[in-house]
Amino acid sequence: MNPMLKCSVIVLVALTSLAATKPPAPTTQNPAKKVPVYELPKTGINQARPAGGWINVEPQGTRLVVRFFDKDKKPVAPDVVRGLVRLQYASKNPARAVLAREGNTLATPATIRPPHNYLVILSLFAGDGDEAAESHTFKYP
Repeated sequence: MNPMLKCSVIVLVALTSLAATKPPAPTTQNPAKKVPVYELPKTGINQARPAGGWINVEPQGTRLVVRFFDKDKKPVAPDVVRGLVRLQYASKNPARAVLAREGNTLATPATIRPPHNYLVILSLFAGDGDEAAESHTFKYP
């Protein structure tokens, strides 16, 4: 074999192995900070609020519980002091219950009897006045 050809092959093999073992270029970007992504509950009924944010209405046991969420779907304390709910059943008289604050929720102290299949008329009050700050009407479930 020609010595010149042999030398060329050795140089080519050496360059190929150097190119394969070349370390990657360092990156100057910092990894992005992970921002928590909040989601609305999968149970109950989620309703958008007129001023932004969300509420989740769900019967839990024998009570009706209303939870509040901001526009990013993060749980927040209620910005209302009380509420009133009317449950219109298909085949019996409507039930009415007051919603009182319990921690970060509004909940009924009264018993909400099954079947949990009704039209919900929910009024939320920001103060001690008689005028509702907002109202929601929806079918559950």
